[in-house]
Amino acid sequence: MNESIQFIPVLSTASEFILLLLLNLAIGAIGFIPSFFITALNIDSLGLLLGSILTFTGEILGALIGFHLYRFGFSKIRPEWLNHSIFIKIKNSSPIHVFALIILLRIIPFVPSGIVTAGATFTSISGGRFMIASSIGKIPAVILEVAIVFGVLQKFPTNFLYGFLVLFILVSILFWIKKKMKTKS
Repeated sequence: MNESIQFIPVLSTASEFILLLLLNLAIGAIGFIPSFFITALNIDSLGLLLGSILTFTGEILGALIGFHLYRFGFSKIRPEWLNHSIFIKIKNSSPIHVFALIILLRIIPFVPSGIVTAGATFTSISGGRFMIASSIGKIPAVILEVAIVFGVLQKFPTNFLYGFLVLFILVSILFWIKKKMKTKS
């Protein structure tokens, strides 16, 4: 058993908490980076209870920040793909339908958060209703993620998980560079 995992941590600095909070908000706002690793950092640093609360808070507030950033960004562009029938149908959906759809898509595992957030920005749903729907949908998803991450943290040493995170980031960067070089050719 990994001894660093505690239900409530013995000591955690305020700067560590603020750094984790900002990282959670950024990951939640981007919405395309898997939150599995930040959840592991939260639990390892703050314990199961506070780490879980921070994970949920970061997911919800990050999604709300992302919602407003995406809405602002999409309001500045008018590409032709926005005239596609799918986007017209999304834009014309009723707020109640959008609210229910956000809950459903948040509950389904492995649906990228950024796609749900970006899709919601094309609708008339308000930021408050988006946050409520996202919160309702994310409750079971975050509980499942925390349970899986906590189980993994119990089985593997923390250094192994951090090494895996670094490897994941390096491989992602290499794929991105390769894609950039391919598009330039």
